[in-house]
Amino acid sequence: MVHLNPSKMYFNKVTEITQDKIDNLNKSNNFLLIFIAEKSATEATALIDLLGSNGIKFFGGIYPTIIEDTTNHHHGFIFIEVPHVKEIITFSMKDESTFKEIENLEGINTAMLLIDAMVSETDLLLKKVYGLLNNQINIIGGGAGFMSFKQQPCIFTQDGIFDDGAILALMTNKSKIGVKHGWEVFAGSFIATSTEKNIIKELNWRPAYEVYKEVIEANSANEFTETNFIDIAKIFPFGIYKEAAEFVVRDPIAINDDGGIICISEVPENSTLQILTADPEKLILAAREVAIQTYHEENVANYLMIFNCITRVMYLDKKFEDELTAIRDVYKREQCKIRGVSTLGEIASSGMGFVDFYNKTIVASSLYN
Repeated sequence: MVHLNPSKMYFNKVTEITQDKIDNLNKSNNFLLIFIAEKSATEATALIDLLGSNGIKFFGGIYPTIIEDTTNHHHGFIFIEVPHVKEIITFSMKDESTFKEIENLEGINTAMLLIDAMVSETDLLLKKVYGLLNNQINIIGGGAGFMSFKQQPCIFTQDGIFDDGAILALMTNKSKIGVKHGWEVFAGSFIATSTEKNIIKELNWRPAYEVYKEVIEANSANEFTETNFIDIAKIFPFGIYKEAAEFVVRDPIAINDDGGIICISEVPENSTLQILTADPEKLILAAREVAIQTYHEENVANYLMIFNCITRVMYLDKKFEDELTAIRDVYKREQCKIRGVSTLGEIASSGMGFVDFYNKTIVASSLYN
């Protein structure tokens, strides 16, 4: 069983962290996982300096919101005391030498991967990291960053904060991972006949936005204007076909001057796409199923880590608490602590294949010995 500090570890300001709290963290000698809400990003440097100067080992990231049980915080930061972390490795897309062979993976069962969501080539970064691990290691994580979708330093260790890279925490804990989104086909199929990284230039050899707008307006009550693209797009994401699994969702966030649709994550050229949609109740049901996937009958987890897409949070709005409650209720008998973040992309691999980067999806993991 993972023995985490059960005391409340949410803070609104750095000034709330007392010396007694720092002394207690030092006594445990465990790594701290720290999630900072975007609206408190200005506190990041002071927090890093404070903990670093006191010899505390930590890693973490800045995310749109942070999750504590059934509360979604837009300010502050959460400490999660994580035992059984064997090593923390940082990677930079600006320095190929950082992707060096990991010398000893013996006993490593789970890895947590925090990445800068605005890294120029997400798929390449994931391939590089995955290539350094064996395929028996479960991987969980999420894309850090800001709702402006502009690249800024957003992931950190005690050595400082940086962007355009990733942090990998190697853990000896075993884990069960759940992945699900609950979105269903609205229209399609379409072929992404021209793409460039995260931009869909053409669908079926026509400007992508032209096709997307035409299909949605013809089959729903929605009408696009010059200013409401994101309001409609959050209801109609794309789904990339994946054999024997749910579609891998891609979030459209803007239109460029050429009629291309900009997504949060990369879309492979010539991939088969569907336009998806869902109602809140189906998304909440999917969240419950994710929690069930992570549940372990014999080994009770002290906490459940979740990475939940920010555009999913935006779509559910006030019902997002219902989604968190649905997750909590699966673990209610054990009083499991829920900790996590809303993300700009979710990361998961169950040790059975390549690591995937999702949108509008819930990734959850319980840890146990």
